[in-house]
Amino acid sequence: MSSGPPSGWLPALAIGLALIGLLWLMAGLVALPGSVSWGYDYRAYVDAAVRLGETGTMYQAETLGGPYRPGPFGLYMYAPPLGVALLPMKELDLGTGAAAWYLLHVVALALACAILPVRVTLRLACFGVAALGYAVSRDAALGNVSTLLLLPLAVAWRWLDQPIGSIAQALAISVRPMLGILIVWQALRRRWRAVAWTLGAGFALIALTLPFVGIRGYADYLTVLRNLSGVTGVERNVDLSSTALALGWGEQAATGLLLAGYGVAIGAIVLSLRRDREVGFVVTCSASLLLSPLLWDHYLAMLVLPAALLAERGRPIALGLPLLSWLPSELLPFVALAATVLPFWAREADPGRGESRQDTAVAVRTGPSVVTRSAAMGRGRATADRWP
Repeated sequence: MSSGPPSGWLPALAIGLALIGLLWLMAGLVALPGSVSWGYDYRAYVDAAVRLGETGTMYQAETLGGPYRPGPFGLYMYAPPLGVALLPMKELDLGTGAAAWYLLHVVALALACAILPVRVTLRLACFGVAALGYAVSRDAALGNVSTLLLLPLAVAWRWLDQPIGSIAQALAISVRPMLGILIVWQALRRRWRAVAWTLGAGFALIALTLPFVGIRGYADYLTVLRNLSGVTGVERNVDLSSTALALGWGEQAATGLLLAGYGVAIGAIVLSLRRDREVGFVVTCSASLLLSPLLWDHYLAMLVLPAALLAERGRPIALGLPLLSWLPSELLPFVALAATVLPFWAREADPGRGESRQDTAVAVRTGPSVVTRSAAMGRGRATADRWP
């Protein structure tokens, strides 16, 4: 006798969870304005847009003049496209703009979950669980971009190796450069057309924003990146090395953990080449958290991606991954580690999925040796993505 709820209840449970998550986020819209964190990052973005009109650059003198540490209020360290996208918001008063930006996070999360290539009940459940996670709540309150990034990443996942997916991937990379590891992953899989589309979309984005920021805007951005220093140990940075220092483990342990995190990330990406492309995509997205020199707690909004994959592939308990962002900050880097390796726990792709059929077609075109290997293994999943 099954111990779980009857299957007929699952849609109702998913809808209920989604509604609870939505109510939680709407409650935040009422309760959070006026708090210290409300619109903290949003104000930095809008101020950058204002500076662009007043001084010709969206970057501050302290980030352009020499080495600086991230963290202080108001610093803008993003590429020009984000500042250009915020130009219309500078016409709004701060209160209205922050509320509108918060609501945009809710809409982006809903659209991202609706696009995820999983069952409808899981899309609803993913929205509810992500909304209830600390990472999404904090990101929306701060007005950061971690939740907004879920939308282009969901598009990239759903339309992997297709032009629309590569364009969405380029948009995500323009906001969080460490996601550029996805291009490396595409190259390792020899998806040269997808690489070309991603790079082409990136150059197109630069061309579209040049009339607003000029060559100077991108030159200033490179200067800001070059001047960034002293990242390890920055307050609220929860990467492995900063966590080691916060726990008093010393410099040697911090360096060792940092290198171990890099090793896990790179190793996971390479090993994912032996799995289907969906597993590889989610592993690579999660690995970008370990490769990033800055790991703020709200970056863990990305946990919804491995949660959705694992739940779809027969591991429903993993649906609770986004809730782990509520753990103490000392444990969050290990949550990022788990998000990187747990996708390997996913069951093999259903041979009936459209993605598998498409990959099989690619495998047929690559030559009889791949087809023979696939037939010999008796699997319907993609073999074209395997490491040669």
